[in-house]
Formats: sequence, structure tokens, C-alpha cells
Amino acid sequence: MPASMVREAAPTFFTHPPLGDSIGDDVADWVGSLQLGNGEVFVPDENQRALLRAMFAGPAGVTYQTRDKKWASSQVAIVAPRQNLKTATLEMGVAAAVWLLDCRLCVWTAHLYNPAAAETFLHFKELIDCNPHLSRNVKRVLEASGGQGIELMNGARIKFQARSKNAGRSLSGDLIVMDEAYALSTAEAGALIPTRSARPNSQIWYGSSAGHFDSSQLRLIRDRGRVGARRQTYAEWCSTAECASERCTHDIGEPGCVLDDVAEWAKANPALGSRIDVDTIHDERASMSPPEFARERLGWWDEPSAGQVIPGPRWAACVTEGAIAGAVALFVDIALDRSQSVVAVCGADADGIPQVELAEMSPGTDWVTDRVSEIVGRNEVLAVGARSAGPVASLLPELDGVCKQAGTDFVKVGSGDFAGMCGGFFDAVYAHGVRHRNDPRIDAALTAAKRHQVVDAWTWERTKVDVDAAPLVAATGAFALFVQRARVTESDPLQNIW
Repeated sequence: MPASMVREAAPTFFTHPPLGDSIGDDVADWVGSLQLGNGEVFVPDENQRALLRAMFAGPAGVTYQTRDKKWASSQVAIVAPRQNLKTATLEMGVAAAVWLLDCRLCVWTAHLYNPAAAETFLHFKELIDCNPHLSRNVKRVLEASGGQGIELMNGARIKFQARSKNAGRSLSGDLIVMDEAYALSTAEAGALIPTRSARPNSQIWYGSSAGHFDSSQLRLIRDRGRVGARRQTYAEWCSTAECASERCTHDIGEPGCVLDDVAEWAKANPALGSRIDVDTIHDERASMSPPEFARERLGWWDEPSAGQVIPGPRWAACVTEGAIAGAVALFVDIALDRSQSVVAVCGADADGIPQVELAEMSPGTDWVTDRVSEIVGRNEVLAVGARSAGPVASLLPELDGVCKQAGTDFVKVGSGDFAGMCGGFFDAVYAHGVRHRNDPRIDAALTAAKRHQVVDAWTWERTKVDVDAAPLVAATGAFALFVQRARVTESDPLQNIW
């Protein structure tokens, strides 16, 4: 097979914000000067250069500490079959982030039962050992099992750890890397994503092969990324071809089967012909089951037989970059374990479509009343609501008092009424009658969401899910209250800034 046919395949899907003054080429040149342990240099190929341009796009002078200058992409996802380019690209980016771009804390995570994070740690040790201009800036290398890390003289750190639903809760990272993201649960995402919220210019990077049946978080990222999402870079290598027969068994030698098409292998594997050779993939085809080969070499996703309550593509279709203008409704909720509380808002965007946002989601409960009072005091608030029972019940008297003082209606929502709110929210998503700003906290709750049956209706399940439903409960309630109370007003689009 001609080498030109099997090398440097472009991504099947590649979406990103405008690159602007990207420093990606400078990063690629710097990385290309680094020595590896085998005597070679860490030279990015053309696909890796393109990814680095998107990862490090932003205005001139941008770093991880510039609050007034932001990276064009706050999220980056690279999905490709194994041994192609994704982990090496992430390693290149992390090296530049920490040594060049003032990243104070990078947390590199991988699946709890996968040695990927430990392997990456060894790769960084090798880079440090082989490059004096890196090693002289290193204060210490921590090698304790489960606590591997690198600390620089200036205090910057790279931590390598296995993911869990509690990992990262005490950290505040500028850069979170989630390798092997096919195994990323919504609970693990919920533990790590908020660690960057207080940082001036943070990013989350995902690396993965194609998703498995239970890759709900990665599937949500894919659904947004393939069509293009605000402040997200998404690159995916896969075959989109279909077999000649709808009843193809995918057995070796089946006429018209895509799994035997070397040209399709090339489209899904950008390293074919360089780091991976055709004979190796022939051997894999002979030894792997058809579904496994299709996923691991052609990038075909395992699609769940039963969908989410609200499928990812439906939710992704409601993303907006717009802002709320005018009057709003608020809804408050508290996590079952009382570890955090949520205040959601809903108001109309410039097109008059209801838009939901989280005004705040923070640890504890003692801040909630003051925050609601602050929002009510400086905005036109149609109503404030909360469930009449459950964790939030402890705040009902205080919230009622705040609303009475401000002359704002306070609504206590019972189970039956909240079931109606859930149904209305569900219908609005399917009708594109609600908009949101791609908030990962709501996304994570929605990805994990299940129905809790209430007579002949349903509400959001609170106990049998991996991620607490509080952000989704609050967003649903805020939407429903706004729809019930909304009125058309002339307003300043900059009036509401949370």
C-alpha cells in the first residue's frame, strides 16, 4: 500500500474556535527540541501540530494565569484509536503548559484500574533525565505509589493520579488532563471539573479511544464536539463508512465489510505507516472480536441500547453563546449529602427563548441565603423557588424571609408540581425551547440522570445516580418558574451579570 495513503490522515471530525494568535507552533518547535531516552527527539507530526495550535489558541500574551486573556478553548478532546497520537500530544501540551506557560498545577488522571497515569509519569521522568534545561528547573520528583508527581523550582506541580469519585476535591488545577476518558464516569467528572472553577484561565483536556457502552460522559463531549461547541476543541479519527450489507456479520473475509478495508484503517489511524504498520493491524483483526476491533481500530463507538432520559445530542442542540436579558426566576437546591448547594437562574435570551444558568454552585449551605438576597436585590426577579421537602427544606424559612423583605414571591414546590416541571423541561429540550451555556456541572447531572416515578409522572432521581442531581433540579425549577411567571419587558442585555 502506498505510504502516502496510510500516513497523516486528517481528523474525521475537527472543530475548534478561531485560532487567532495561537502559540501552538512555538510550542511544537520547543517540544521538537526535547530529547527522548532512545536518542530520538520529541518531534510533533502535522496532526499534532494542528492540535497544539488549537489547544494553545488565544490572544497574544495569554498564559494560565491571565484572567483578562483567555484560551480560545477551555476544553480539548482528542479521540483516536490506541497508539496513534493522543497521549503523546497531551504530554507535549503539559510539558509546555508547566515549563513555559505558567501552569501552577496540572493534574493528570487515568482510569483507576489502568496504569496509564503511571506510564505517563515515567515518560516525564525520561524527559527530565534527558534534557538538562528541564531538569535544572525541577525541585523534586515524587515516586511514591499512588502519589507520583513533579515539582518545579517555582512551585509549579504535575500530579499523576488514578481517578475516583472523590479524587481532586481538595485541588485547584489550572490544567486537568483526563486520559482514558472512555472510562470517565459522571461522578469522577463531577469531582474534577469544579477544581478549575476558581482558576484564572484553566483548561480540561480529554484523551480517549472510541467510547464503550457506559461512556456517557465522553459521549456527551462527542455529541457537542462533532457539531462544534463554544470554547471547545474536538478532534476525532474514525471510519464513518458502512458495510455493503446491513446484515454484515463482520467476519474476516465477509464481502464488503468495512473492518477489512485497509483504506478505512488509514482514515481512523493517523499513525498507520509510521508508528503502526499494516501487518500489525492485520494481526489484530485476526485475534480480536469484530466489535472490539471495530471500536479499537476503526473508532466505532459502542452505542447503548437504552438512551439517556435526555440524549446528549438533544441537549447539545440547545447550547448558546448568548446572555440572559431582563427578568429572571431563581431556584435553589442542596445536594443529598449537603456537601454543596446550587442557585440556578432562568431568563429570556435576545430571541425570547428561556435560558438556564447556574448563578452559583459552592460547598456548604451557609452562603445560599445571602447569595439569593444579593441577586434579588440587584435584578428583576419574578420568583424564587425550592422543593418543599428534601435537603433544601432547612433553608425554606430563611429564603421566605429574604423574599418577603424584597417583595418577591417565594414558591415551595411539592412533588406533584415538580413532576410537572420535569415534564415541561423535558418537552422544552426536545422542542429546542430552552437554551444553556454548556455548563459541565449541569451536563454531568443530566448525563447521569434517571427517572423517579411519581404516580403517573416522574421527577429526577436523587438517590440511585452517580452524580448528585442538584444542578439539574435547580435548572429545571428555574426554567419552570420563569415560564410560569415571565412577561415581556424592555431590558438592558448587560443587566444580569452573576
